Amino acid sequence: MNSEGTNKKQFGLTIRRLRLTNNLSLRDLAKKSGISYSFIGSIERGRFAPSRETVVALGQSLDGADLNELMILAGYVPASGLVREESVLYEPEVQFILRAKRELTPKAFKTFMRIVEQTKKALEDE
Repeated sequence: MNSEGTNKKQFGLTIRRLRLTNNLSLRDLAKKSGISYSFIGSIERGRFAPSRETVVALGQSLDGADLNELMILAGYVPASGLVREESVLYEPEVQFILRAKRELTPKAFKTFMRIVEQTKKALEDE
C-alpha cells in the first residue's frame, strides 16, 4: 500500500476512534460537523482523503481531537491562526517532527517516521 493509502487509512481509523469515544453515531457526527454521514463513513474506511475544511469540521466536532494531529495525518500542515503556535503547544522534539513534515518530501518523511517508529520499538524492548 502506498503512503497516501496508509495515511488515509490511519486518518480514518483516528476519526472512527474519536467518534466512538464521543459515543456518536455516523449520523450524530454528520449533524455536528455538517458533513454527510456516508462521506464520514467512507473517510473512516480510508476510501477518501478529506479536504482541509473537512478535517477542521471533524476536528472541531469531536471532543478530545487534536486538530494538529488530524491535519498532519490528513497530509496538511496546520495553518497559523487555525491552531496555536507550535512553540507554545509542543516540546522541541515534536516541533522537530512537525518541521520535518513540512520540509521533507512525502517519501523522505515516510522513511523518517519509519526510523522513529523502529527506534521507539527498540527502546521499548530494552
